[in-house]
Amino acid sequence: MNKLKFVLLVFVAITLNCNKTFAAESDSLLVNIQKKVYNSFLSAFKDGNADKLVNIEKSLDGLKQKSQIITYWKAYGKYYESLYYLKTSDKKKAMSKLNDAIKTLDNVKDKNSESLALLAYLQSFSIQYLGGPSAALMANKVKSNAQLALQLDSANLRAWYVLASNDYYTPVAFGGGKKCEKYLLKALSLNEQTIPNTYMPSWGKAEAYSLLVDFYYNKADYKKAKKILSQALASYSTNYMINQYVEKLKDK
Repeated sequence: MNKLKFVLLVFVAITLNCNKTFAAESDSLLVNIQKKVYNSFLSAFKDGNADKLVNIEKSLDGLKQKSQIITYWKAYGKYYESLYYLKTSDKKKAMSKLNDAIKTLDNVKDKNSESLALLAYLQSFSIQYLGGPSAALMANKVKSNAQLALQLDSANLRAWYVLASNDYYTPVAFGGGKKCEKYLLKALSLNEQTIPNTYMPSWGKAEAYSLLVDFYYNKADYKKAKKILSQALASYSTNYMINQYVEKLKDK
């Protein structure tokens, strides 16, 4: 074997070994990543800080392999940091982290359906910090990105949920509230994931149940609200958002 061939073989072997190492690092971190982020969010209130969420973000940043799914979870983690600060009354930090999350996803080129759905969700959440024309413009962005997500994957329940939420919170005077029920029922008819995968998002269905119960409750249609609540509890018995309606509907 001549020297050049030997050098090439060594280079290929090192490259393959490095790729395996990077893949192993990625595998270890991304398995059940959604649950890891949520558990770190819950821990933040016991710990009195968001360090565990920040550490997940740093670990994702440290991965040698870069991909859209890694960027997705970085943005998702930043959203939960924002939520932590909002719930601990640090509005300035909450806004900063949310804007950072939106920017992280907005900079992704050729966004897939999941990235577009999460971006729309984050933009929808940001509307509470806006007012007047800015809120209306953001609501239009939410609708546009959710619809783009559905063009890429019509079975993406998270995109249907975001569309429903956007319609639900749009004032009636501006045409809101007309399609919410339809969108939520569509979301609930779909699987959490098209193909089961521990790397990929599965959030949205519990949120859709909760919003639909709220929709019927506020319309005083308690029969439908109780029916949907019963279905929700069968799948998400410990979900806080869903359980808050148990007491509300008890005497209805």
